[in-house]
Amino acid sequence: MRVAVLGSSGGMGRLFSRYFLSKGMAVVGFDPVKSGLRSPNFEEAGSYREAVRGADVVLVATPVDRTVKTVEEVAPVLSPQTCVVEIASVKGTVLAPLKALVARRRARLLSLHPLFGPSLGLRSRMKLCVVKTDPGSLARARSLFPDATLIPMSLAEHERQMAVILSLTHTLNLAYAGAVDRFLTPSQFRNVQTPTSGVQLTLAEGVLSQNPSLYSYIQIENERSSEAIEALADEIAELRRMVKAKDRSGFERHFRRLAKRFAGDSETAVDRIYQAFEKSTP
Repeated sequence: MRVAVLGSSGGMGRLFSRYFLSKGMAVVGFDPVKSGLRSPNFEEAGSYREAVRGADVVLVATPVDRTVKTVEEVAPVLSPQTCVVEIASVKGTVLAPLKALVARRRARLLSLHPLFGPSLGLRSRMKLCVVKTDPGSLARARSLFPDATLIPMSLAEHERQMAVILSLTHTLNLAYAGAVDRFLTPSQFRNVQTPTSGVQLTLAEGVLSQNPSLYSYIQIENERSSEAIEALADEIAELRRMVKAKDRSGFERHFRRLAKRFAGDSETAVDRIYQAFEKSTP
């Protein structure tokens, strides 16, 4: 099988190139910046179109806001039945135009959302959302990623769930870092941190180490993001009200209700926090 990886020098492009190479497939990559990958089964093409010609699978790993433009560029050379794989974090703005482009060439579209980043090791088990584009979506995903955990869902389900998993998480950590910055420098914080606060700041620093263009796209282009952020604001406002009113009983009732709700996930949470803290502490 011949796989074209468009954006082969980026983090996800390199990861998927190495994945397909590990499966014994021939990989042709293109990126304006050379990938530096070394394998007898990998070759660098001179353009996106050159990479795509004759490919059985085309994986688009360009920046998310260039996904549609990249497929527009290569659409004239797509072969019938070619599987075009897109991995955008936000689907609402890309799926409709991609479906139209791919359908005109009688190719097939596979919409995946990798629930991991470029640092994933090849021996790790991949977890992929499979957004249904046609009845064969899940089967195509399974043929390319037989060892992965596949989570099928509709477009609406994807956008709703990612508003929580991505948008809400990013917002919380940005807000946390901004609030900390009003009181303490990072070194002052680290000097007196507890395991819980230290892990939380590490999470915030992890978010801040990412590409702001990608994160702004995830926040703004998902129509459900604002709902998740409003829910967070409501929760913070209620906690603020109880603190200002010195409402300890109300605070404790709220605490116990949530603790009961998340009991299944929290039994070993403190142990995991301490383990993460010890790993992150020099």
